[in-house]
Amino acid sequence: MTGPRVEVDCHICADNARADAGAEPWSVARLETGYVRLNPNQYFTGSTFFLTKVCVHELHLLDRSTRLKHLDEMAEVAAAIFTAFSPRKLNYEALGNSAPHLHWWLTPRYASDPRGFAPIWEDLEFLRAQWTGGCRPDDSSRVQLGRQLLTALAARDVVIERAFA
Repeated sequence: MTGPRVEVDCHICADNARADAGAEPWSVARLETGYVRLNPNQYFTGSTFFLTKVCVHELHLLDRSTRLKHLDEMAEVAAAIFTAFSPRKLNYEALGNSAPHLHWWLTPRYASDPRGFAPIWEDLEFLRAQWTGGCRPDDSSRVQLGRQLLTALAARDVVIERAFA
């Protein structure tokens, strides 16, 4: 993989740079192809993003070896989420409509979900939290969630270049 391509106006590139500077509190780890970051909206406990290091808009724009490695790492992050948070199901999404930097929404779903068999985007309480900055854990809870995920990730077959949690 070549060095990270950073776009000037990309907020995900800026967040990745803040993580490397130790100033992004939701960051958990940097892997070979991307960053593991908790979603600040923890309506679904353990909600996590996996964001590419390089700023590309589409999965197919990664060179083949990086793409395969990234998909493998994304699956390992998903497995770590399963271990750390024990959901009933895990949803995987790579949308990019509002943030055109390749990133995955890895969303744990639980038996207690009020709309557990519908997409998260049909849950009005989740959307309300998303739009208003709700469902954010306090610092102590955020740190605990990050450590749970990092511990589970460290047990997986991934190279953790840097741990943030």
